[in-house]
Amino acid sequence: MTRKLLAMVVAGIVSSLAIPGDASAQPLWKGYTFFSTTNHPDYQHLEKFAKELEKITGGKIRTKVNVGGSLPIPGTAVTQAVGEGTLTFAHDGFFTGNLPLGGLTNLPLLTTSSHEDFRKAITILEPYLAKELDKRGVKLLATYNFPLQTIWATNKLDSLADLKGKKMRVNNQPQADFMRRFEATPVTLATADVAPALERSTVEGLTTASAGGGRLWGDMLKYNYRLGLNYDLMLYIANKAAFEKLPADMQAKVVEAARKDAAELTKELADSEDVVTAQLKAKGMVVHVPDDKVRAEALERVRPYWDEWAKATSPEAVEVLAKVRKEVGK
Repeated sequence: MTRKLLAMVVAGIVSSLAIPGDASAQPLWKGYTFFSTTNHPDYQHLEKFAKELEKITGGKIRTKVNVGGSLPIPGTAVTQAVGEGTLTFAHDGFFTGNLPLGGLTNLPLLTTSSHEDFRKAITILEPYLAKELDKRGVKLLATYNFPLQTIWATNKLDSLADLKGKKMRVNNQPQADFMRRFEATPVTLATADVAPALERSTVEGLTTASAGGGRLWGDMLKYNYRLGLNYDLMLYIANKAAFEKLPADMQAKVVEAARKDAAELTKELADSEDVVTAQLKAKGMVVHVPDDKVRAEALERVRPYWDEWAKATSPEAVEVLAKVRKEVGK
């Protein structure tokens, strides 16, 4: 999935909100997500959610889903575009540049012991994210996540030592700092540039989930080192002003529908992770699962970075990190 993500091509959704009256006065809702492949669960759930909006509002919300490129807004600018009203609704997966506190869930190995630990962290983090988004004119509707982001490469990758010297595409700053600690060179690329970069060996690997970038680029990669660095957090967001113009009952239904869809999408992505991994392995992917000793050694190596990140981010980041570490026992 890969804050971030993930190694994926941009896709868009355009939705219109129709209120009875003069058509010229009807506000237009524009939304965005980051998948161009219509057979991916993320895109399919967006279509499903759009139809649900029509149903729960008795047709007052009409939606139309468009595949990428029609909205010339990079993934890293979605949060800002929603706040400014250029977009009114979005799946936002690259928000940490505008919302640094959201990078907490990207801290390598902090909340990866179980998905339960990750959800504990999100429960603590969400009110802070909602507050920061509110300042930017954005309403947080719900969150969902891709499965654990693991490490992939086009050449030998059977241990963390094999990262040395590799050029690795990363989804966020914490992943970049992880790669530097193991003497790899992190590379930042737009989703659309990942496949060409792999073909030209501009990069030799990347971080993603099987359920995310593994579906897109798995056939171009040969090794999967299944050390989970982080779960990839995604946001359902809306323009605050536009959202607050809706009737109160409609607001509640939109939030409820977003949260329901987010939970279903998270589950579907998680359920598909092992399936896609097995499919790639059957095609010849070399899959290596590190043992507990390797995981413990990696944890000790990156643990100091968590506090470094928090202190460099904000007092709120220090506060949230302390709460999360206490909750997950790290």
